[in-house]
Amino acid sequence: MRAATVALLSLLALPAAASAEWVRASGSYMFPPVMPEAEACQQAEERARADAIRQVSGETLSAEDVMRCSEQGDEAECARNSTVWTMVGGEIGATRDKTVSSTDEAEGFRKCTVSFEADVHVAAGQPDPNFTIGVDLNNTVLRDGEALTVTLKPSQPMAVQIFQWLPYEQGDAQVTRLFPNRFDSLARIERPITVPTEAGAKLYDLKVAFPTGQAPRRKMVDEYLMVVATRTPVVFRDSYSLDDFNRLIAEIPQNDRRIVRKAYAIVRGNE
Repeated sequence: MRAATVALLSLLALPAAASAEWVRASGSYMFPPVMPEAEACQQAEERARADAIRQVSGETLSAEDVMRCSEQGDEAECARNSTVWTMVGGEIGATRDKTVSSTDEAEGFRKCTVSFEADVHVAAGQPDPNFTIGVDLNNTVLRDGEALTVTLKPSQPMAVQIFQWLPYEQGDAQVTRLFPNRFDSLARIERPITVPTEAGAKLYDLKVAFPTGQAPRRKMVDEYLMVVATRTPVVFRDSYSLDDFNRLIAEIPQNDRRIVRKAYAIVRGNE
């Protein structure tokens, strides 16, 4: 997605004691003969890590994410990205008693299963059900070049920022801030708004772009938005790696924030 955002802000580390808990987790991945076993087991391990964090944080894949993945041409990649995205807000400090096993399944497929005990860290506190925000996209499947708008509906006054995760990018290009930006500086909202705002829409727009460098067979890619609502303003940088962004989110007490994830797909244009 292209967005006119150039302001660079410094990182503010929030002092918040995180809770930690050891849990037993496992994940499995079915793979065909043409797929290397090591790659399949890596995906199984990612599912196990997501399982561990879900047990402590309560974060789960939404029905919306599952349905969107089933509609995509590259369902396996979409499912993998959705699994990784659920881990935002929790961290695994260490693992122990790890086991990896592969078994034969039907029609030549095999299944790799990874299990371990994980030391899971999540932010202190419990989510406040009265501190919420509704998030709606104008569409969840867009064609290359189409505009994306985001409607925000806060339950009470709150500071809000919108970030985008691009699974196919690396390093600090993975997570970027879309709002607020130098054309749309409204950082605190008290009533429903649409991004770009009415004033901001005169200066910029948010248009999705099918990423370059994708295999010709890929006709659709998935991208993700994360709306971060906090009781008081938090100073973020404009871009992060996913790991760095995750660590920062995990420092904000759960009762002082509300995180809403939204997935959408981009369809390759006619070439």
